[in-house]
Amino acid sequence: MKCLLVEPPKDIWFIMGDYLPPPYGIIQLGAYVERELPEVKVEVLDCNAQGVDWNGLRKHIEKTKPDIVASSSLATCNTYEVARTLQTVKKADPDIFTVTGGIHFSFMSEESLETYSEIDAIVRGEGEVTFTELVKRRMSNQPLNDVAGLTYRGEEGIVKNPDRPQIKDLNTLPFPGYHLVKDLVHKYRFAAMGGKDAPYALVEGARGCPHKCTFCTQWRHWCGEWRLKSPSRIADEIEYIYKEFGSRFIWLPD
Repeated sequence: MKCLLVEPPKDIWFIMGDYLPPPYGIIQLGAYVERELPEVKVEVLDCNAQGVDWNGLRKHIEKTKPDIVASSSLATCNTYEVARTLQTVKKADPDIFTVTGGIHFSFMSEESLETYSEIDAIVRGEGEVTFTELVKRRMSNQPLNDVAGLTYRGEEGIVKNPDRPQIKDLNTLPFPGYHLVKDLVHKYRFAAMGGKDAPYALVEGARGCPHKCTFCTQWRHWCGEWRLKSPSRIADEIEYIYKEFGSRFIWLPD
C-alpha cells in the first residue's frame, strides 16, 4: 500500500512576506501511519517547497501510482487548492482513493462530498487514528461503516459515521515526521520572525482552546477542550528537530 500526503500548490501567502512553513499536519499524520502500519509506504509531497505546479502534481501521481492520496485544508480559504489537488489525482487515475480533512471539511463533510465528486472520504476532527484506520481498512478491503470520525461515499450515498473521541494523551503521539521532508527542511522559513537564514520548524505543544469565541471555529473543532503535551515531551521534540534537522527558528503554534 502506497500513501501520498500532499501539501497543495499555493499562489499566495497573504501578508506573511518571505514565508514557507513546513506542512505540519501531514507530516504528523504520516509519522502516525508509519508507526502503526509499518508496511505502508508513506510519501509527503510538499508542492510549494519542491516547486511542483499542478501539471507537475499530475505527473508525479502518474509516475508514483499511490493507492491513497490525502490533502488537508485548515480553513475555508484553502478548500479550493485541496479540491483541485484531488481533482488532479482523479484525472491521473480515477481508482486512487482520495481523502481530506481539517476544520472546514470536518464541519462541512456531507455538503463537501455532495459538491466535490473528486473526494472519496473526509476525516473529521483529529486525524491520526481515523486516517490510519481508514488506510488499514483499504489495505484489507474491509468496509468503512464503523470507522468513527469518517464521512464517505457508500454504496447507497453519503455516510456519516459517529464522531471519534479525541486522543487523551498527546504524549503518545510520535514525533512529527520531519524525516519525510528531510531534504526540504532547510527551505522552510519565516523571515519576518526568525530571519531569512534560519530554518523554520513547528512544534505542537497543545491542541484545542478553552475559550468559546463566537467568531472562531477552533474551539468547536476541538470540542471545547485544551490538551497539553508535557514540558519534557515538548523539550524532547525541540531538541530532536534542532539536532537532527538543523532547525533554528522553532514556533509553537498553539
